[in-house]
Amino acid sequence: MIQALLISGLVALGPGDLVVSEIMYNPDGATLGDDNNMEWVELYNASGETLSLGGLMLSDGNNQLFLQNHLMVPGEYVVFCANTGAFTEAYGPGISIVGWDGTWIKQSNQGDSVIIYTATGEVVDEVSYSDQWGADDDGRSPADGDGSSLEKLDLSGGSSRDNWFPSIDYAGPILDDGPVCHGTPGMPNSL
Repeated sequence: MIQALLISGLVALGPGDLVVSEIMYNPDGATLGDDNNMEWVELYNASGETLSLGGLMLSDGNNQLFLQNHLMVPGEYVVFCANTGAFTEAYGPGISIVGWDGTWIKQSNQGDSVIIYTATGEVVDEVSYSDQWGADDDGRSPADGDGSSLEKLDLSGGSSRDNWFPSIDYAGPILDDGPVCHGTPGMPNSL
């Protein structure tokens, strides 16, 4: 049984309680910055309980991030980012960033996986994306280096290609220089 610590003790996580909701795997280097600093992953608490992230692990199947303790209230979005300083400078303060220990899960720009594990190694949620997700008629996805992130359309739905699309809106400080989309970290998805 998948378990996570809650304020009042141990509670089993049900399917879809904690989900990967958004991925910035190939940021627009020209305006946002390079992959080493500006990659990030967003999680969403879809349960009706306050969850503790302590003891969970985020992985791409190779590198592993061990999540620091954070009490995540129902409906909350949190972000794990490659470089907290660069992320905050680009997106501004006020986004819930959770710390981690380990090696950043550098996302392949062609496609990769994001997997959440319990401390005992059970999978909580997983998405394996491709750079073709959300591609236009020319075969290029705006999430593949053009500034958009990949957003999960239906947070209670599965992690197949037809439930993930490039973000279309972000109303943060990056827009001061023009109408460029850079995802919706820490807030409801734009779709």
